[in-house]
Amino acid sequence: MIDWKQVGNEIPDKLSKNQERPIMLSAEDQDFISNEMSISLASISSKLSENALFPYTDRLESAISFFIRSILTQNKSGYFFSGGSFQLSPAQVQINNYSAKLSEDLSGTEALPVLDTLRCAFSQFARNGLLELFTCQENVGWYPKVILKKELRPNDISDLPSLVTLYRGTDITEHTTSSYGQSWTTRKEIAHLFAFKNYVGEPSFEVGNRVILITKISKEHAYFSNQTGEFEVVIDVGKISHVEVV
Repeated sequence: MIDWKQVGNEIPDKLSKNQERPIMLSAEDQDFISNEMSISLASISSKLSENALFPYTDRLESAISFFIRSILTQNKSGYFFSGGSFQLSPAQVQINNYSAKLSEDLSGTEALPVLDTLRCAFSQFARNGLLELFTCQENVGWYPKVILKKELRPNDISDLPSLVTLYRGTDITEHTTSSYGQSWTTRKEIAHLFAFKNYVGEPSFEVGNRVILITKISKEHAYFSNQTGEFEVVIDVGKISHVEVV
């Protein structure tokens, strides 16, 4: 077993921004991640460029490629997700087995939680496609950023009013830079939880910078809605015209 902790100790503590390592996945893999999974390649590239992960980047990228091959093979086999089944799909089994073996080599390294997060994301997609990946994604810690580009079904967009009032709990920087996230809620109290409760303990959390935003948008610009639980509405942020701090 390779002692990965002893590899790359000569790496400097920090790299400048222009030294960010480009993602080394094949064009086919990048296309699958971006277009089929709607995952931002930049979110993966940025994570794998972290200095602490430098000795393990090739292993993590190989894992991603294996996960994709497993899903493609499953799709070609005609696999169909049964909503009432708790049985793992063929690709999920392969993804989990591969991850378990690689985890032995990565044990005790900072790459291990990254591998587990990647395993989780690709396993969710293998089970029930983009719907499972998006609705079950983790909101705490690093996770590949899913950006919807078209309507995700099933949804209850038709039940929304023509002009929807939405709230979002976030960091003030999002507002000052007009770089808004896609996920909003129709309930102010839910936005309050995201602003002041859900991320307490995260390194970037500063209560003085947390705000609740409000906007109004046509439901024609909604990609997804689930008016239960978090009462989430996912929108095309390019259609946002005005946002205020509550």
